Amino acid sequence: MDQELLLDRHDAVALVTLNRPDRLNALTLPMMARFTRLMEELNDDPDVRAIVITGAGRGFCSGLDLKENTISQGTWRSAYRAMNFNEHEVARMRGYTKPLIAAVNGVAVGGGLGIALACDIRIGSENASFCAAFAKHGMPPQDAVAAYLPDAVGLSKALEMIFTAKTVRSDEALACGLISELTANETLLERALELAGVIAAGPPVALAMAKQVVYRGRGKPIDDQMALQTLGSFLNKAYAPNDLSEAASAFAEKRKPRFTGT
Repeated sequence: MDQELLLDRHDAVALVTLNRPDRLNALTLPMMARFTRLMEELNDDPDVRAIVITGAGRGFCSGLDLKENTISQGTWRSAYRAMNFNEHEVARMRGYTKPLIAAVNGVAVGGGLGIALACDIRIGSENASFCAAFAKHGMPPQDAVAAYLPDAVGLSKALEMIFTAKTVRSDEALACGLISELTANETLLERALELAGVIAAGPPVALAMAKQVVYRGRGKPIDDQMALQTLGSFLNKAYAPNDLSEAASAFAEKRKPRFTGT
């Protein structure tokens, strides 16, 4: 595995660590491309049932490394096009079947905020902070930030963060819904892996269907949402009948179910 990206396995949980601590895990363009490829591979891996993303050292991810990526007039346009492509791939993480948890241990800025927002659940440590810093560099927000920040914090708060490029600290992030849980820095990863383990023990097909129903139903009329739920229930029965039987047996026998995804 590339040393800028670390992969660890904890049973059915994959832990991906952005590993450039001296640069607060800032992203180079090749690193962004490798990250999206790795995430796609993990999403397709049947042995992986949940994925945790975190950063090494003091930062989660400080966005695109503007020192590493040349921004002179002659090369910035091509770098910007490449960056947009990779940011679009990050935004697509919302469509993955595997549940994604961001364990935000420090700054999540620009593209780093986008990675956190593309995850289904965000847990933050006391050192976590968030900033949509694009306006500082004369750029609009990337795909994941523009698409998902309003869902997380509401339209008004999202536009405030985007227009002002203000830094949101951990306590404010919890209050506005940017993170769902706040922990001490030393227990963050333990808590994220614990939660991922609980999710990984669940029925994988049903959870994949749940993600699709929730995300595709956002903003749709109630009849459309109910149609999605009916379709999700049908697909779950079609593709994982054994999980449904196992859930019923486990309930009757007063034990934890052992889901296989079949």
